[in-house]
Amino acid sequence: MDLFATATTTDGTKPADAAPAPAPAASARPKRTPKPAVELGPVRPNRLQRLGGLGLIAAPLLFTGGMLTSPEQTSPGTAGYIESLAADPALSLWSANLLHYGWVALVFGAIASLGLLRGRRGRVFLPIAAVMLAFGSIQMSGLLLSDWFMISAGNTLAIEDAVAMDTAAKEWTVAIWQYSGMVGGLVGMGLLSLALARAKAVSWWIAPLGFLPWIVPAFGLGPVGVLIALVCYAPLLVAGARLVAAR
Repeated sequence: MDLFATATTTDGTKPADAAPAPAPAASARPKRTPKPAVELGPVRPNRLQRLGGLGLIAAPLLFTGGMLTSPEQTSPGTAGYIESLAADPALSLWSANLLHYGWVALVFGAIASLGLLRGRRGRVFLPIAAVMLAFGSIQMSGLLLSDWFMISAGNTLAIEDAVAMDTAAKEWTVAIWQYSGMVGGLVGMGLLSLALARAKAVSWWIAPLGFLPWIVPAFGLGPVGVLIALVCYAPLLVAGARLVAAR
């Protein structure tokens, strides 16, 4: 038998060409559907949070006023600092009051920033940063009480005795108070700015500025440095304005 001969039907005709083999079935693996974009609703703070938003606006302004009126220290060390405060008691007290109430305002502003949460973004980071900044602000506001004592000491005691009194008063627990305030207040301000960006409350490009307001004046630029520092409070100012303007 010729296996390669063309097959024929009983009536002598050739059969129709065989149907083509079916194409292999498509992979049963389901296609990945893209995750839907996270929808963020409007900002809806309560009344207390809107009021606290004023703290985020007031704090940078009070800090700027306090730094601009802070007497210039002309000699180094504790003695130089006490002498600079005692040289103009009225101006020194004005500066200390502005700085103190700036930190008080920031306590309320930090807690009120939770009103800017609109979804899952930042719901862990923002509360942690807010509590850290609120704690640090409380510590920093209390530390300013020492200015009142140093102003009085510089005007009633010999400078050597004023320095000795300040040194004796600052035992080791004061260092804990001081450094926890600096970390919580100064670092916490930057972390809150990043947390606000994470929650889409402020833009990411201004968020890093929150670490700089208390660093820029340390370069000795005088009033110019203080005004540059005011610009660095942009994340807090924007967040405060959003809280106040929310409906």
